[in-house]
Amino acid sequence: MAVSTFNQRELARGFSPVQHVLGQSPDTANRHLLAATQSEEPILNDAVAEFKREAESRAVAEKALVDWQAQQRVNRAMNSRSRAQCVYRPGDLVFFWRTQESGRHKRQPGTRQGRFLGPARILAMETRQNEDGTARPGHAVWLVRGRHLLKCSPEQLRPASQREELIDSLSQTDSTPWTFTKLTAEIGGNQYEDISDETPPEEEWNRAQDVTQELQPSRVRIRGKRQLVRTDTGGDTIMDEPSEPSQPSRIRRTFDHRGPRPWEAAAVHWSTVVQESAWATQEVGYWTDDQAAVEVAVDLPDSQRGWDHFCKNPQAYLVSMLKRRAVEVSEKRLSAEDRQKFAEAKQKEVRNFISANAFEALPKELQPSKDQAIGMRWLLTWKVQEDGSVKPKARAILLGYQDPQYEYRSTTAPVMTRQTRQLFLQAAANLKWRIQKGDISGAFLQGRDYPDELFCSPCDEILEAMKLPKGSITRLKRACYGLVDAPLEWYKTVAEFMESIGLVRLWSDACAWVWKPQGELRGMVTGHVDDFMFGGADSDAGWQEIIRRIKERFRWGDWDQDSFTQCGVQIESVPEGFTLSQPRYLDGLAEIPLNSVRRKQRSSPTTDREKSQLRALLGGLSWFAQQTSPHVAAEVSLRLSEVCESTVDTIVQTNQLLDYARQRQGHKLLIHRCRNEDMQFFAWVDAQGIFIGAASKDLLQGAVCQVSPITWHSTKIDRTCRSPGAAESQAAVNGEDSLFYVRYQWAEMFAKEVDLRNPSNMAAQVGGSLITDSRNVYDKLHTAVLTIQGAEKKSNLELLSVKESQLNTGLQVRWVHSEAQLANALTKRGAKELELYYKMNFTWRIVEDPDMQSARRRRQNGLTPFEQTLGAAQREPTGFAAYRSRQSLEAIGEGQKVAAQPETLDGTSMRHGAAMTSPNMIADVVCIA
Repeated sequence: MAVSTFNQRELARGFSPVQHVLGQSPDTANRHLLAATQSEEPILNDAVAEFKREAESRAVAEKALVDWQAQQRVNRAMNSRSRAQCVYRPGDLVFFWRTQESGRHKRQPGTRQGRFLGPARILAMETRQNEDGTARPGHAVWLVRGRHLLKCSPEQLRPASQREELIDSLSQTDSTPWTFTKLTAEIGGNQYEDISDETPPEEEWNRAQDVTQELQPSRVRIRGKRQLVRTDTGGDTIMDEPSEPSQPSRIRRTFDHRGPRPWEAAAVHWSTVVQESAWATQEVGYWTDDQAAVEVAVDLPDSQRGWDHFCKNPQAYLVSMLKRRAVEVSEKRLSAEDRQKFAEAKQKEVRNFISANAFEALPKELQPSKDQAIGMRWLLTWKVQEDGSVKPKARAILLGYQDPQYEYRSTTAPVMTRQTRQLFLQAAANLKWRIQKGDISGAFLQGRDYPDELFCSPCDEILEAMKLPKGSITRLKRACYGLVDAPLEWYKTVAEFMESIGLVRLWSDACAWVWKPQGELRGMVTGHVDDFMFGGADSDAGWQEIIRRIKERFRWGDWDQDSFTQCGVQIESVPEGFTLSQPRYLDGLAEIPLNSVRRKQRSSPTTDREKSQLRALLGGLSWFAQQTSPHVAAEVSLRLSEVCESTVDTIVQTNQLLDYARQRQGHKLLIHRCRNEDMQFFAWVDAQGIFIGAASKDLLQGAVCQVSPITWHSTKIDRTCRSPGAAESQAAVNGEDSLFYVRYQWAEMFAKEVDLRNPSNMAAQVGGSLITDSRNVYDKLHTAVLTIQGAEKKSNLELLSVKESQLNTGLQVRWVHSEAQLANALTKRGAKELELYYKMNFTWRIVEDPDMQSARRRRQNGLTPFEQTLGAAQREPTGFAAYRSRQSLEAIGEGQKVAAQPETLDGTSMRHGAAMTSPNMIADVVCIA
């Protein structure tokens, strides 16, 4: 039983002895033959007892085998010992272990599984640094054998024996070199310069130790091949003429040295040796050297959270700290003059804290432990002013992450939207208001009393002003900078005050307040944290009283009017209305650097660093496109969608996009002045591009009218579309949704009463038109009843919301060809509709074509993009909402009046100056585009 168990359980090369001999293991009955080929088993007298006895014996045998195997492993471990570590030095003769010889396969029959090869010389040993700073041998040893340079580990080496060293030394031809000169000559294939003869004299050595006594040479990058440097017999350096063939950049080693050696001359006084040109004749300009460098030091974290961030991803921590230091100023690295400027800025901030009573002093016995108090630190920055100059700014901020109730604080605070800004400027232009902008100084310190109990350890300068010892604990009374709920507390302060002086907050934007005595809009205030814009008439005494009370309630820094910068956008008042621009924004964006080699690899994928640079640059361009430049919105959106699968070509195109935007850096958006009763909103939609503008109702009659940009979007389509018609249906639905919001907000600004329970009635008070270039969408919305049929049932269901808006809000739907579609430039590369819109001084036309010809067919027929076909002016407005809406009926009457008036060759009506741009001018602009 013991032998059988051993033969079945002991493994040799992965198989038991039974498997090696018989090719298989026995079955449960210890049989090796199939049951069909065996005779029946003899009947045992007591089968149960014998089977039990056999199983117990087998278990004892298996246990004995396991114990023996364990004992063998323990004995081998006890008898084994590590190999003695040999200390190697450069020049030692060693043999190295290889499991594969040159020219022979590792598993080739007849070869052993490895042997020592050699001899070879140790050329160098890599070292590593201990914790105490001392050097220790590393795990890499460089060997030279013949013309080969090998990298080995110390465990692969063994020292050569005395006999092997003697044999190597006696072999003159095959002797292994052991000097570096011999090693270099033996390896060959390289060039090097031997400067071992240039030993400096003692006086030169001593003088050169002080680098301040000698002007250090500047290192410059050499483009192309270097010229050959030769030395004549007199020791002067001679440069070969440029016409000579180029030579290697380094001189080949010369082993023979003939002639007198420099150090063999008699010693002379240093003044006769050192040339006058060696001494600096002017002050050394450190930053004039292209190779000048400075130390960049990043402090280690001082909190557990910072250490967790550092240990999780040191690279990300370093990048975040460098970004922080790119904005934040280190006080200890400032000059004496700058340090004094920041000291004055600190005192100004301290006075703000003291005047605001931000902290309440506590008696010593009521002060909690420092573990319950949050810290405070200084944030020093250089603030760029509008004229480009900088001034020091110091801000004391609380370490909000130390707040014990951090995770339970409300952190969401509203800010003014771009749409609200545009509607505010449109209202100010229509009503001829004077707009003003104010910047509150130390806004958060002027907020209401902090509702919760929170303790803080202020900065030393604040404690000194409060006449408290350093390290004192105080109670927080204001939501200071650094707290996660400080912006929300500040917003609540502003909202409560605005409502207390009679202003009404808009439901459509929580950061906009209107003043409507007796239901008439006479003033408006919008805010973005601590930057506020005010609009009202100078002759309105009631509005001027509100402005006076606002100025008295808060301490203001800058207060400008007619021309100012709000959230990075320059707003100017002009006779036509207002202009918006960002003249210096793109100066802060830099191109992604690419060397000449990388630039040629257009199809190569980008690295992680290049992807980060792409996101940063495109993110900056995205803000530029969202605020004042819709003409680059499509390109930016398309590039952002390519970042994950980007190539070098994406970087090149992004750099070109930045250059294109810089060429139009002086571009300005124009908000036109219009009469409120004649104005309505128009939404041009194409795929996921949406452009909403405010214009006169004459635009519906085919006139060329001024269009003020209100909002625009260029994003990815929400879901995969089965056809272009499905994409256009989504565009119509999303465009109507955005248009509804604009109409509602404008109605809320001017309406006497606001009905939140029926927003459709509010939106119906303001005219709206949806303009599409899809005949499929137009035909579906043109019918009296939209039926769900065809393959695109989901798109038809979505269009029901647009049909509902036609019924409930009087929405009008118009069709234009693609070249008259403003939103076309928000979905396609290279589209010129917005450029044409700018060249026409922000004017546009809804081109009416009864035949609904495409842009290509119109070009074939010789029609310009803005040319009306004959009879277009007499055509009645179409659509189910046209005959259900009173406005549409009036428009039909107006259309009949237009028919009686003379028209130009392209059908443009010349009535009451509605056409702000002549047809000839339009044709000229189209030709230019």
